[in-house]
Amino acid sequence: MEDSKREKLIDISFIVAIVAVALMARICLLPVKSGDFLYCLSVWMERIHDHGAWGSLAYRISNYSAAYMYVMALVSGFKNTLYALKGFSILFDFISAGAVFALVKHLTGNTRRGIAGFAAVLLCPTVIINSAWWCQCDTVYVAFMLLSLLYFLKDKGSLCCIMLGIAFSFKLQAVFLLPFLVVMWAKGRTIKLWHFLWIPAVYLLFQIPAWIAGRPMSELLGVYVNQTGMYPFGTLHYPNMYEFLLQNNHFWKHLKEVSEFGLYFSIGALGMFAYWMVVKKFKLTPQILVTMALFSVCLALFTMPHMHERYGMMVDLLVIVYALQRPEKIPVALCYITLSLLSYSPFLNGYDALPGIWQAIWMFALNIMLGVDLARQIKDNACK
Repeated sequence: MEDSKREKLIDISFIVAIVAVALMARICLLPVKSGDFLYCLSVWMERIHDHGAWGSLAYRISNYSAAYMYVMALVSGFKNTLYALKGFSILFDFISAGAVFALVKHLTGNTRRGIAGFAAVLLCPTVIINSAWWCQCDTVYVAFMLLSLLYFLKDKGSLCCIMLGIAFSFKLQAVFLLPFLVVMWAKGRTIKLWHFLWIPAVYLLFQIPAWIAGRPMSELLGVYVNQTGMYPFGTLHYPNMYEFLLQNNHFWKHLKEVSEFGLYFSIGALGMFAYWMVVKKFKLTPQILVTMALFSVCLALFTMPHMHERYGMMVDLLVIVYALQRPEKIPVALCYITLSLLSYSPFLNGYDALPGIWQAIWMFALNIMLGVDLARQIKDNACK
């Protein structure tokens, strides 16, 4: 057998094996009923059954966006809705893995590094837990965020913002990629101002079926505003700066005031970062673009109030791209993913595997390291 054919056979065999192992790992967890499923999702599914799939769209049954309500209505016809909901999220685990493969291959020109990224996503503990154990859907919007970044790197501004609009239609946290795209618009790279109109246009398009079914448009458009009011804590176990202020769901003071402060502080911090990126003159290398996107998301998560630990999913997957683009950064990626996994423990097991304050210190240190790396790259690629 020729060497090239043998290598292709090895690659294909590895991909098949990884897919099989990843599926089996998830199948083992399918029977698990998390607290979120028992006390939220299963209750909502019962209400959907009561009203019918189409009729249920007229009611405010859950605190999710209309986009995910369509998914819930769609799978309501299955006998085992637990498996159906998890199956939908698992599907997007694989789509996210495919997006990471495409990103790494595009950035490095190396197919095998892309395959490594594909495997890393499918075997990432937080990805497996989020969908197959927890019955959450964070890989859904993250998949579209990754595709948005991919289309940006391919200089397709409209598709970039359409993908981000789809991500935003599923979860508000998709906006964490927006500061990066605003900087790219200001620097004249790929994004034009009118491209941003795709984001609200796609979001509005997703509201139309529920509106036709009878739900008021004002209620549909207010879903994300209502979500922020449901969890007033500075952090819900995401290791960010609000752990330093004891603004978690164990200890807190002045929740409303600190939340309002945090929102403006975060906008200010992201604005300063964006301004610095715009005024600095440097070559926009693929490495800088990925580091900038990753740091933008990390900064938003660390400074924004009301962050669930699950919202770090974009970091977990984008840091894989960051590490495979520059293999010397693999230890950094492992640290981010390990910390993310530690932050899951209170919701899954009822206790902190590592006290939240120490997780926040660790996250702060990682973000500083990432920021320093970005600054060094900018200095090395400064325009003369």
